[in-house]
Amino acid sequence: MVPVRTTPPLDPNAAPTTPLGELRARYLPVWSSDFDWAFPPEVCGSDWPLDAIAEPTTKADLTVLGDPVAAAALSVMRYEHLLSRAMASPDLLGQLCVAVATVGTARTDALNLLASHLGAGSREIGPALSPDAVTIVATNPAGALGVACVMPGYPTLVTDNGDVIESATDIARLQAYLLTASLGLEDEVLDTSLRVSNVVDSTADGCGGLDSWTAEWSAQAEEWADAGELWGLVGRTVSAKELCASKPVDESGECPWDWAA
Repeated sequence: MVPVRTTPPLDPNAAPTTPLGELRARYLPVWSSDFDWAFPPEVCGSDWPLDAIAEPTTKADLTVLGDPVAAAALSVMRYEHLLSRAMASPDLLGQLCVAVATVGTARTDALNLLASHLGAGSREIGPALSPDAVTIVATNPAGALGVACVMPGYPTLVTDNGDVIESATDIARLQAYLLTASLGLEDEVLDTSLRVSNVVDSTADGCGGLDSWTAEWSAQAEEWADAGELWGLVGRTVSAKELCASKPVDESGECPWDWAA
């Protein structure tokens, strides 16, 4: 039985036939009948158990994440990896992978960017990227603010015919990430996570400007706190090496170094 549609799909050609499909059709701009069903973790090159569709929440207890600061840094690395992976090989299911890492404005912007690649038949040539380290500048009860440097900033963009649209550069991206506590919506299992909800970037000749970029966002967090928002400065840098070293022996944790494989 086809569920009653409460919100129109983003894609006017969508024809979902399951409740899961109905949900995803409201968030993913280009429809695939595969969205009617659960997708295997290998679709995103990971074993992440996160729902693809989640929404911000103010009721999540971030202590369930163990070390919320480390979890925030991991979420930033996941965001960069999944977004760059999806853009390097655009396909319909890649929309699910982008949604795994994002909510809010970041999700809308990233999915629209991916949809433009799907429509134009173009892709970005380059490996999936994630920063080697992320500094969590500040946290609040429902999220975190992080910064990182990502190199290279802009891989070559080509069409499916091999025509170059935009040449590669070695310009770095200095990124600031707002992370928001989120709850998965795709099943009845409580899925609490931190996901990137907004991104601000600045280009640079390299990562040498990261210290001043970090100081700029620390000052911003202090301004928010002075205005009455519940931000507390942290200033802790978490590396992929640290995350991989702390991965449990039962393989239940994540190591960013495993993602490339």
